[in-house]
Amino acid sequence: MIGWTRRDWAILLAVTALAAALRFYQLGVVPPGFQFDEAFNALDAARVLDGQRLLFLPDNGGREVVYTYLQAALASVFGLSVYTLRLASALAGIATVPLGYLLLRMLLRQDSRRVAAFTSLVLAISFWHLHFSHYGIRVILMPPILSGVFGFFWLGAQRGRLWPYFASGALAGLSVWTHPSGRLVPLVLIVYVVWQVGTGREASRSFQLRTRLTGLVVAGATALLVFLPLGLHFARDPLLFLGHASDVSVFSERVSTGSPLVALLRHSLDVLGMFSWRGDREWIHNLAGRPVFDPLLSIPFWLGILLWVQRLRRRDDPDRDALALLMLWSLVMLIPSVFSDAPPNFSRTLPALPALFLAAGLGLTRLVMADLRLRIWDFGRRRSRIHALQSPIPNPQSGIAVTLLLLASLGLTVRDYFGRFPQQREVYYAYDVDKLDSWASLQPLAADHQIYLSQLWAEHATLDFLRRGSAVKSLDSSDTIVLPPLGQGAVYAFPGEQSKRAERLAALWPETTVEQTVDRYGQPLLDLVTVAADALDDWPPALTPTQPAEVHFEGGPTLLGLETQGSAIILFWRAEAPMSPSLTTFVHLIDAEGRQVGQVDTLPGNGSYLTPAWSAGERVIERYHPTIDACAGGESVRVLTGWYDLAADATRLPRADGAGETALAGQIVLPLAARPAEQVRPAHILNQPLTRDLTLVGYNLAGEDLQPGSPVTLDLYWRGDPVAASQQLAITLQGEGRAGAQRAPTLLWHGEIIPAEAQWGPGEVICHRLRLRLPPDETSGRHRLQVEAAGQVAVLADLNLAASTRRFDVPPVSTSVNAILGDQVRLIGADLVPSAGLRPPGSPLPLTVTLTWQALTTPQTNYTVFVHLLDPNGRIVAQSDTPPAGGYATSRWLPGEVVVDSHALAVPEGNPSRGRFRLLVGMYDPISGRRLPAVAATGVPIPENAVPLGEVAFP
Repeated sequence: MIGWTRRDWAILLAVTALAAALRFYQLGVVPPGFQFDEAFNALDAARVLDGQRLLFLPDNGGREVVYTYLQAALASVFGLSVYTLRLASALAGIATVPLGYLLLRMLLRQDSRRVAAFTSLVLAISFWHLHFSHYGIRVILMPPILSGVFGFFWLGAQRGRLWPYFASGALAGLSVWTHPSGRLVPLVLIVYVVWQVGTGREASRSFQLRTRLTGLVVAGATALLVFLPLGLHFARDPLLFLGHASDVSVFSERVSTGSPLVALLRHSLDVLGMFSWRGDREWIHNLAGRPVFDPLLSIPFWLGILLWVQRLRRRDDPDRDALALLMLWSLVMLIPSVFSDAPPNFSRTLPALPALFLAAGLGLTRLVMADLRLRIWDFGRRRSRIHALQSPIPNPQSGIAVTLLLLASLGLTVRDYFGRFPQQREVYYAYDVDKLDSWASLQPLAADHQIYLSQLWAEHATLDFLRRGSAVKSLDSSDTIVLPPLGQGAVYAFPGEQSKRAERLAALWPETTVEQTVDRYGQPLLDLVTVAADALDDWPPALTPTQPAEVHFEGGPTLLGLETQGSAIILFWRAEAPMSPSLTTFVHLIDAEGRQVGQVDTLPGNGSYLTPAWSAGERVIERYHPTIDACAGGESVRVLTGWYDLAADATRLPRADGAGETALAGQIVLPLAARPAEQVRPAHILNQPLTRDLTLVGYNLAGEDLQPGSPVTLDLYWRGDPVAASQQLAITLQGEGRAGAQRAPTLLWHGEIIPAEAQWGPGEVICHRLRLRLPPDETSGRHRLQVEAAGQVAVLADLNLAASTRRFDVPPVSTSVNAILGDQVRLIGADLVPSAGLRPPGSPLPLTVTLTWQALTTPQTNYTVFVHLLDPNGRIVAQSDTPPAGGYATSRWLPGEVVVDSHALAVPEGNPSRGRFRLLVGMYDPISGRRLPAVAATGVPIPENAVPLGEVAFP
């Protein structure tokens, strides 16, 4: 720095005061509203204040953290508001002006004070920089940080000391924590060192190479050390580093539209034209299209560019290296806009300041010293124009002209930024002023109503920030309706683009209408559905559970009932108390054989109404769309539901009113619907026409341990005309007689090919599931399964039936019982082995209970057998709960069949070894947990539906 005097202090104070006046004036008011990028920063600042310490902010495309931590620090002192959030930008913008002055005074020798003063003054009154000093986003920190990076690097090179390199490297590392453009800083420094070495004197190049490389290594190592924690974070998730950049890159097909080179050329011209022709067209960045420099300041800017380039070509210029550094800084920081979409982008190019404004400073300096009597055509003369511009003596007339130019430019900035810009209709929407207006319109309603705001707006960052600490809740009503606690009214608010959704919701309550509000430009703002408290005391008339229930879960909602709409399942819930974990609902559809044929796991409200948001007493109507087995249509299934905490290893909530973790919500019949052909994949492809308008596409066949009397599931896939599908279909089984002769076929099933109620479109494929049972008296051996319709026969499969292992004789039992369970199964008796007293000393009490069952009919459900051993106090000390006979499902039993079923019990050590123990036996539905009603041979109901087998004594 050459000749620092009181004049410098005066200039520094004056330009800083001017910058501060412009940046504090209407801070928080202009721009109007609270744009969502700012709101994302505000939400993250709030998280920092709540104790979160993130290395990188993943929301909104991913953002670096330094600016957010600065906002949080200011908010901790002044409170979290739009003003304090933008205060971070204002302070950074103000600091950039004096830092720019100090930087240029240090770097330049020729006309240093005057160039620094004009450059800082232009920066102070720049619409571009002023706007970003009022706008709460992180890029405004880059000019002051980069001033430090390159200033200290210059100082290290000039003074030959290492500490400035350390400071430069630390700030370079910090810049990467601040904004993506910080990643380009090494490019500036490396190219600058190459410039210095390449343009130095021959005799000193070796020395310069060593010293410059040493400084570069020191700065680079320091920067790497500062960057390291963030770098490791990026290494674990590279998309955070490259994701957004690759999305907006000129090499993306969306941006280049086929030719990256053509796009680069076009973008370069756009960036070049942003200074005087057409600037950023985004209203969040600019008074759309306004160039960086107004017509008055464009003259010194382009003049300065010419002078800058000319001086770089002169080897004897004392400021050549400094001008090269500033030029590299400017050009490299313009690269992001050239290589990305929507150029010119004032946000991505802002890090080029204040170096870029040096051109205006150079031009104004020369104009102050120019003879204004020069005629315009004198610019074409080689010597006279350059001589006039390089006159070392300021011209008073030129000084007045330059002063008037700057005052006029200041006036244009003030008019455009504080007058025209906030009044633009586009700015109203770009800065989400409509969101603030909608928020204000809801506040008077909040006193008497619970407000549910559509997720489309509620989770928009601006409104999401405003909702902090308020009672306004986010709700996606596409599949969810929330009713407030009894005695409270509700307002369901939708943005104008969701008016149809508002109308559908209002139709649930008679005489409820939609009230539409408009914004200041007469456009739809909010559609409000207001429902009085008395209308919400019960379920909406058109949406009431047809299968009521009341099942309580520990720490979770209470199930109140079920209804269906086509293939959709509607469950009714109530919150009993606040819930801190975010719970996930599961809905399982279970067929007659106990198999799961449909499932959906989802967060309430499609993720918009998580359980921590539920208030005690709120009732939630949730529509679920399970993924269903393509062949399960037409079948009666049971709806099983419950909750689990995904963050706690998907731990399910236990029932509060009984055993288990699931609730049987009800039983429904799934609609028989077709699907596009590409979505169905039969295990066996046939594509065999059975009639002119009907083709059997293929089939699936499922059956275990095939023998006479075994159940078989057959899925038939059809394509064709629904009318033709009303014809009769026969499923037959044809066995071989002696010497391979075919016996007469046995009819297994007969009925319509597809029931008339099926939903079936042209070209679609529909699956019809048939549950068959092989004839009990069928012989073993080879059999052919076939279908017949309209006189056409299609052979499906050859089945090899094993000899029957079923037994129908009743064996003797040591303990006779003769109890009937659910009119489906008889418990004939039991055998207990070993007898009392036969156990090794010190071992658990051994007991094998062998039960003998007889099917009265074929059970329609696969039941579980329980055997409980109770001590004298009625406490279960040993038990067995398993399907009978090692998994021989009850749905496979034939009428009259006898099944022998063994269960091993062992009383754990530590239980009383003396006394009389009771044995209880029964069956229950594993889906609902309900026991089969047990009746004694005399017809008297058995208590608790648990058949006593007597007492067992242990010594």
